[in-house]
Amino acid sequence: MVPKRQDAGNVVKIACLTHLEKDMCMLRKLFISVLASLVSTLAIAQGVTKDEILIGAFGPTTGPAAYIGLGGRDGMQMAIKEINAAGGIHGRKIRAIFEDDGHSPTRALGAVKKLIDQDKVFMVFCVAGSNATVGAIDYIKEQKRIMYVSFASAPAVTWPFNRYLFRGATTEVPRYGELYSEYIADGMRARKVAIMNGREEYPKNEGNALADQLKGSYGVEVVARGEFNIGDKDFTPQLLNIKTAAPDVIAFFGNPAEASIAMRQAKEFGMKQPFFVGATMVDTNFLNVAKANAEGASGFALIPFLPGNKHREMVKWEAAWKADYPNLPAGRPNVFDVMAYTDMLLLAHAMKAVGVDLDTDKLIASLEKIRGVSSSPLAAPITFTDKHHIGNLSLQIMQVKSGAWEPLAWKPSRPSLILKRYE
Repeated sequence: MVPKRQDAGNVVKIACLTHLEKDMCMLRKLFISVLASLVSTLAIAQGVTKDEILIGAFGPTTGPAAYIGLGGRDGMQMAIKEINAAGGIHGRKIRAIFEDDGHSPTRALGAVKKLIDQDKVFMVFCVAGSNATVGAIDYIKEQKRIMYVSFASAPAVTWPFNRYLFRGATTEVPRYGELYSEYIADGMRARKVAIMNGREEYPKNEGNALADQLKGSYGVEVVARGEFNIGDKDFTPQLLNIKTAAPDVIAFFGNPAEASIAMRQAKEFGMKQPFFVGATMVDTNFLNVAKANAEGASGFALIPFLPGNKHREMVKWEAAWKADYPNLPAGRPNVFDVMAYTDMLLLAHAMKAVGVDLDTDKLIASLEKIRGVSSSPLAAPITFTDKHHIGNLSLQIMQVKSGAWEPLAWKPSRPSLILKRYE
């Protein structure tokens, strides 16, 4: 039977509907694909795109503590250059925006607000001193952004525990107190100690930690204590008071410029006591400033090898550093160049371990899995857990001999107790 015309028309209509449905189906698939892509893009963390990871950084590049921030900035950038040259983080290149904090807590807070709110960075890499760092801590907590702290030993960075704050190459002030006091009491066999410290956050904290540990753990008396301001150029009152107290050792916490003057004046006053200095002065910059007055001083290093050491790894690294920064003055690279360099490598290691889908929570989890990792032969081993974010508990005692920092054989025998409060 021949189909009726009406039936033939229906067949045509059905065919047309079939083509239309196919077109609609394709459009729906395209829409879903575009929507999925848009959702995926929106889901990427602030400061992270398919091509880039944007981080913020701050430290002092002007003022009396500029040697800290300049070293931190340049060491960080050297590491970023190497990381990006090796392919970046799963194809993403790291880019850093750096702000000068002038060693001021107020300026540090302003810098961090700009980096997070205006520049929209993924996280913050801090190469500031303790004095400035403490100004940014509360805002970091409020914004729930990671801040990786390379230098500052201020207790507030890691205690009380906060999941967004990590301390890398440096250590916590109470650990300084443990090591400093044990070496002075047992290694130097001192029974009477004088302490000179700056009034700002870092040197004041170190002086307090040493005084507390000397008395509480060893029964060693602090017979004199003098404070000063950053930039002071005369320490006569403090030194005359110390001379009268006749200590066995003088512990000095501050910047190399002040230490060099105090050591020179101590010699002029006929004082023969050895100086013990804070960890940030165990560096070539201190030697360049203090010169012969530094001879015999001792202190703890935060890294295995200091710039100028003839170990093949340091020689190799310094050659690469000088190729990147050929015209910088004496005293560079310094210990802060090295610490920021190795900390940025460690941070990249943790980012890579996350995989492609990088976000804040995943990076925190990745960092908290790091156990005894040295990102470079120049780095101390770093450990983070979900209970503490201190990082480095391993320091090396050194002494200035013939114008150079040399490691001593002395080793601490007492276990650290500072992690107990995190349990």
